[in-house]
Amino acid sequence: MKNYLKLFVVILSLLVSPAFGQDDTTKTFKYPPDGVYYTFSAFRNGKPDLLKEQVAKSAYDPEYTLKKWSNTEFLNYTDASGARRSLNRDSVWGFAENGVVHVCLGNKFHRISLLGQLSYFLESYPVIKGNMAPVVTDTRATSYYRLLDMETGDFYDYSIDNLQTLLERDEVLYNEFVALETPKLKRKKMYSFVERYNNLYPLRAAETP
Repeated sequence: MKNYLKLFVVILSLLVSPAFGQDDTTKTFKYPPDGVYYTFSAFRNGKPDLLKEQVAKSAYDPEYTLKKWSNTEFLNYTDASGARRSLNRDSVWGFAENGVVHVCLGNKFHRISLLGQLSYFLESYPVIKGNMAPVVTDTRATSYYRLLDMETGDFYDYSIDNLQTLLERDEVLYNEFVALETPKLKRKKMYSFVERYNNLYPLRAAETP
């Protein structure tokens, strides 16, 4: 009876050991980590310069988000010593929150709608009309679809020529795109080629130098 009891204890200990279960060392690394990034390099290495806890208005405000913070007039945060400081928008590359990334261009944060090695987003700026009337915005004339190359950090206009150049890294996709007969057909297929490229080359954190 004692031998059976010992065997049961051994089996139970194996079942609850890290080899059989998931512990912190075996969990998949979440990329990109939530936080504020000063540079593209920091973002690609998954090393946020500021965490959400450093920008929160109050410990009693659990609903405060990085998105709300990005829309405040002054980008305040608390440094490592506990001192309250402020950032200029042009010193921030962007931020990530719950898998959604915003990049800062023209002192405005723009949401990346398709995140991948080739990221796709709308860069838009409101135009204020009228001096005395209430503020009216119209983004149509100042909106541009853009691509962000996660290999280099470069931004590109969302055009046939630019996408074709980026697709040169994959011979099969490049040749298939070039073979499309008309510019109209290429424009129609652009987004699907971006998706296919991203599926072939999933976005992961770059290795830290």
